[in-house]
Amino acid sequence: MREPKFDPKKIYRFDAQTGRFFIDVDLDYYRELYSQWDFSPQRNRDLDADLLEYLRNCCEEIPRRAPLSLTLSLPQNVYNPQKEARATEGFDNFFTYLVRREKNRSRNYYSIIIKFLIIGALLLVLASLLENYLAELPHSELLVEGLIIGAWVSIWEVFSVLFFKLSDHRKKIAIYHRLQKARIDYRYRSMPTQQNPTPDEADLQS
Repeated sequence: MREPKFDPKKIYRFDAQTGRFFIDVDLDYYRELYSQWDFSPQRNRDLDADLLEYLRNCCEEIPRRAPLSLTLSLPQNVYNPQKEARATEGFDNFFTYLVRREKNRSRNYYSIIIKFLIIGALLLVLASLLENYLAELPHSELLVEGLIIGAWVSIWEVFSVLFFKLSDHRKKIAIYHRLQKARIDYRYRSMPTQQNPTPDEADLQS
């Protein structure tokens, strides 16, 4: 029996008029957005690793051309306009950093490609010279085969970088660009007093 086609509209909130999808994130306080080990200023903190992975998975499921909104839901009594503004700025800074990091890694891969191409070419040249001019040396056939194998390993590494590693980095860059451009919305929910964290207890000072 064929599985039904995945429909993101059944998983995510969707605005039919604008074609916008909403990724909802429930929090108890602003600090939950960030890595528990990062105590830098709020606008420069790294996002929580689980949250980042969740956002990336959502982006992969939602059609590429659809606009996105991240809706952060928090208790009403932790509302803080300064922290809200810094959180929005922090999202932009964090994804700008990730885009820059992945682009730098991609550039590094091009230098790796050049290195392996040179190594592969040198090994093939050495194999050819050994086969044509030094064939009478003992075990020359084994040396030639070893050099050819090394050359093909280098060339395979070039193909691996071009078609797998660089492709993966391009995909990450596209996702981070999309999250960087996503609209950030805040919703504040009322909760029973005994369940509602106080700002002093729940949120670390930024």
